[in-house]
This record gives sequence, structure tokens and C-alpha cells, in this order.
Amino acid sequence: MDTSPAPVSGADGATLTAPSAQTTVQTTVQTRAQTAGEALAKARLPLAWKWIYAVGSLGLTILISAIGFFLLIFYTDVALVPPALASTALLVAKIWDTVNDPLFGWLSDRTRSRFGRRRIYLIIGALPLALATYLLWSVPSGLSAGWAFAWIALTYIIFDTFFTIVQVPMNALAAEITPDYDERTSLLAYAGVGAVAGYLLGSILMRVIVGRFDDPSQGYAVAGAIFGGLVGLSVALVAWKIREPAEMQGKQSTLPILSAIRATFHNRPFVRLLAAFSLARISFTLLSAVLAYYVTYHLGAEGKLTLIILVLMLVIGLFIPVWRMLARRWSKGFAYGLGLTVAALSLFFTYFLPQGSVKGMFLIVAVAGFGLSAHWVLPWAMLPDVVEYDEDRTGQRREGMYYGVYGLLDKIARTIGIFAVGWVLDFFGYVPNVAQTARSLQGIRLLFGPVSAILLLLAVPLLLTYPITRASHQELRERLAAKRAATPVAGE
Repeated sequence: MDTSPAPVSGADGATLTAPSAQTTVQTTVQTRAQTAGEALAKARLPLAWKWIYAVGSLGLTILISAIGFFLLIFYTDVALVPPALASTALLVAKIWDTVNDPLFGWLSDRTRSRFGRRRIYLIIGALPLALATYLLWSVPSGLSAGWAFAWIALTYIIFDTFFTIVQVPMNALAAEITPDYDERTSLLAYAGVGAVAGYLLGSILMRVIVGRFDDPSQGYAVAGAIFGGLVGLSVALVAWKIREPAEMQGKQSTLPILSAIRATFHNRPFVRLLAAFSLARISFTLLSAVLAYYVTYHLGAEGKLTLIILVLMLVIGLFIPVWRMLARRWSKGFAYGLGLTVAALSLFFTYFLPQGSVKGMFLIVAVAGFGLSAHWVLPWAMLPDVVEYDEDRTGQRREGMYYGVYGLLDKIARTIGIFAVGWVLDFFGYVPNVAQTARSLQGIRLLFGPVSAILLLLAVPLLLTYPITRASHQELRERLAAKRAATPVAGE
């Protein structure tokens, strides 16, 4: 049977051949691939969106900063909870984190609503997060050891639940609103600036507020209320102004939760990035938690603590654009590894800094801040690229699951850091609000210097050989564009 296309006479009498079905499909695929490629090339975000996203980052980081710098010392020196007890209560609370981060990420991947699959969670979580923040810093006085343990564990579980409901979907927006390798770095650079501002507010404003009260416990409660209001407003602004791309609304994941988690850990670039990021996060948590002890008891300069934190955060903020440029010149992984190397080498010398050497401390903090600046933007700019590597393998967009697992390991790393500080302080004989023994000071110096530096250096080899570069990511995007173009559309 002849299946060739039938000839058709043209207006000038010439014989034309009707296009075959195969030719029509090829033409459609090529047209759609070209359109997809043009859309990717034009994937630039409005400047207002970048600043609004930075405000959201600021609000969340205020809480991370306050918790990292002051929560443990609030429990031990104000609420008078033994360090080991407080650290253990926080560790128990983090058991819930083994469920809630991947759970809420998975749920957001599968969510359909008129507000989108990410924004709906920002709308739901903004007010409860504000209230939970207040409870976190309001430990009733006179509690027994058992009740203090229960209060710390319960309030942190409530706080962490709503923090996760908001943070995971908001982070996932970064992977969805632009597919461009360098534009993502730009977006996360703005977010990094917002995060620096949040760290400054969380660390400095906390001390200012608490210092205005004769009873520090009242000061911490007021600060908790203020910070809760700030984070609620910042999250609401992101939900109000930033919109998810329409084409992402129909790409819900269909994998069951356990299968989704397993698939996440089969993604080799992600596992490598996750390991490096977790080591760096534990290190930075140690620095944050021990800084107040190091400055107060080793340097004997408690009055300089606010200024030291200010210098550190300003240097980090000033050099974020530099690391953005270095990432454009080389690659994100190489630049991140270089930054951690600089930070590690400078922090190592704090162990040998003599007591009272405040000027030397400022110099070390400035150099460390330059290196740590890379940590504030590059790992978060690398994660969206991993999501597309997964899409190439699975055919599904699973930003929520990836950010959920990322957030889970981030919080576990922070908890490990705080837990380690509490137990190490106990082991070395730390006693609050008195001059420390030589043994206690040695424990503080070890945590702040060599231990933090070694953790950073362990992450460097993973980053210097990171497989996703600008060139490989461009190839990945082109391959995904072709796959999307070849996907059958109803009616064609």
C-alpha cells in the first residue's frame, strides 16, 4: 500500500507535496525547542523581585542569627538551665526535623492551589511563625529541671514547624522563578545581602533590646515579640509580591515520599554539595555559638562583642558581590571552596591569640569574614542547578523535596553545633558568669579556632571538583528544553 504523501497542484501548476505527519511533528518540536531556548535566554528577574526576596531572607535570618548567637547563652545564663540539659532538649526537638523538612518540601511539590504551590505556605505560616518566635524567648522563671526541659523542647518544636512551613517553600521559589545559571547567583546574592542585614539585626538588636531592661528575661521576651513581628511581615511581603511562573504550576511531583527521598540521595552532585554545605554549617554554628564565650572570657572584652559581630557581618556583606563576580569568572563550586579555605586559615590562628588581644581579633574577623562571605551566597545558588540535574533524570520538578532535605541537614548541622558546644563546655568545666579556669578557656579556644577551621577544610575538596559548571549546566538546560519541547501536548 502506498503511504507516501499525495501530490497537490499549486497555483502556478507546479506539483507540491503535502507535509508528512513526521515532518509536521519535527517542525513542531523544533519550533517549541526554539521558543523554550529563547525563554531561557531571557530569564531575567525584575530588580524589585530580587529586593523583595532579600527582605524575606532578612526576616528569616534575623531568627537564625538570634538563635545562633544567643539562644544557648539565654538558656544557660538567664533562664539558668544547665548547658547539657538545654542542649539535649534542643536535640530532642530536632528529632521532629527528621520528618518535617522533607515532609513539607514533598507536600509543596504536590500542592495545587490558586495561590501556587509555594506561596500558599507563606500565607499560612507567616502569623503562626511570629507567635512561635515570641514563645521561644519566653521561658517562665522558677521551672524545675524537668519542666525546663519540656518547655525548651516543646516551644522549639512549635517554632521549628512553622519556620519550616515558611522557609522550605520560599527557598524553592529561587529555583523556579529563573532557570539561568548566573541569574540565580544574582538573585541569591541579593538574598545574601538581606541575610547579612538579618544577622546584624538579630545579633546587635538583640543586645540593644535586652540591655534596656533591668531583668534580662523581660528583654529577651520583648526581643522575641519584635523579631516575630518582623519575620511575619517580611514573609507576607514575599507572598504578596512574588509570583510563581505559570508553567511550574502543572509540574507537581508524583513520587511517593519515600521514593522521593531515595531519588534525592541518588543525585550525586546534590550529595556532594550537601556534604560540603553541612560541614561548613556546623563550623559556622560553632563560631556563632562560641563567639560570645570567646570574646567575654578569653579576650575579656564583652563590651566589644557587638562591634566584633558588626565588623564580621559588614565584611561578609561587602564581599558578597565579589564572590558573585568570582563565581561568574570561574564556577560556583571553585569559588565556594576558595572562600572556605581563606576562612579556615584565618580562624585557625584564634587559638594562639593571647588573652586581651582585641586588635588581633578584629584583624582575624575581617579576613575570616571575607572568606565566609562565599558561604552566604554560593551554596544556595548551587542548589537550583541540582534540581534541574534531577529533572533530567526523573522528568519531574522537585524543588520542595531538595530544599526540604537541604533545610533538614542545615538545621541538623546547626543543632549538632549547639549540642557540641553545650557538652564540650560542661566537659571542660565551664561555670557561667565567673572567671574561667585555664581548662575551660582551652575548650572555648579549641571550638572557636582549630575545630571550626578543620570542618571548613574538609569541605574544600568536595567543592573544587564539583561536577556542575556553567558549561555543563548550559548543556543540561538545552537538553531539558528539547525534552520539554518533545513532550506531547493535548490536541497536537
